[in-house]
Amino acid sequence: MPYAAPQVDLQTEYQFWQAYERLVRPLPGGGLRLAWLVFQNVYRARTRFPDDTHEAALSRVVFGTNMTAQRATELQELYGLVSRRLAALAGRRQRAMTAARV
Repeated sequence: MPYAAPQVDLQTEYQFWQAYERLVRPLPGGGLRLAWLVFQNVYRARTRFPDDTHEAALSRVVFGTNMTAQRATELQELYGLVSRRLAALAGRRQRAMTAARV
């Protein structure tokens, strides 16, 4: 199913992930500093290619012939975190737009 990413404020997103790492659990793959690079790639890919399926979007993050299985798993997990975050943001925006029409 195609996925349209909402517009995101990267500064707000960085603060969200800082809080997530402190309050929920450490981010996979070496913490926020390294995860943030992956997150930015996912946000950019979702903006540039809104019609991508989840599989196509994931393939934009997990690629390369020299990737280890452990790193691929970390990237998949980071991708999943961002995807769930974007879905939550899209849902909130949709509810806000619906409420504004009423």
